[in-house]
Amino acid sequence: MNTVTRQSWQDLTTERSFAKGDMLLRQGETASFFRIVKVGTTMLLRSAEDGVERPVGMCGHGQTLGSTVLLGQPATFSCLALSPVRVCEVPIAPLLHSGLVDQAFLWELAVSYAQTNAHLADWARIVRIRTVAGQVAGTLLQLAALQRSTLVRLPSQSALAALLATTRETIARTLRQLEQQACLVRRDRWHCEIERDALLALASSGSALPARPGLRSA
Repeated sequence: MNTVTRQSWQDLTTERSFAKGDMLLRQGETASFFRIVKVGTTMLLRSAEDGVERPVGMCGHGQTLGSTVLLGQPATFSCLALSPVRVCEVPIAPLLHSGLVDQAFLWELAVSYAQTNAHLADWARIVRIRTVAGQVAGTLLQLAALQRSTLVRLPSQSALAALLATTRETIARTLRQLEQQACLVRRDRWHCEIERDALLALASSGSALPARPGLRSA
């Protein structure tokens, strides 16, 4: 990207902040802008014929929200902030008149769609791991990739339970077990340092955690 093009994008882009629990995008809406996640983690939600929104994955740094509007299509997901989130927001009308929607931009847009499909496939794979321990391990690895850090900011236990179709109590118990099995180190209520190799082995095998006295396997 040359200096002139970079400056043109900067002139169009506004940085916005959202609080945990804010809705960044609604499925079916045709917004006048699209957003790129700069900081934070969001939950992707999708409804079908029953009209009930259900979690289908999470997204984070560098992922695009609502770019289907550039193709004249409504948003395919709703998007909920799971933590404080900052985004770069680009208005559609000025963008279309700026000459920036060129072959290079459309190529990058296609790449972002391919990456989104890969992320969704990863979340679909995780929920098919046969144990909750394996699912939580896979989720922590995905969050580490999204946040680009082994120090992971955890979503609420309720959010993790909704994503993995289990209960908050099961998530809480599994996180405690993972800590006791040296798969993670809790830093505070919302952060943990993951042990990547241990989680990868657990997610890959789909095995339950070894039982410990006074604990039941998830």
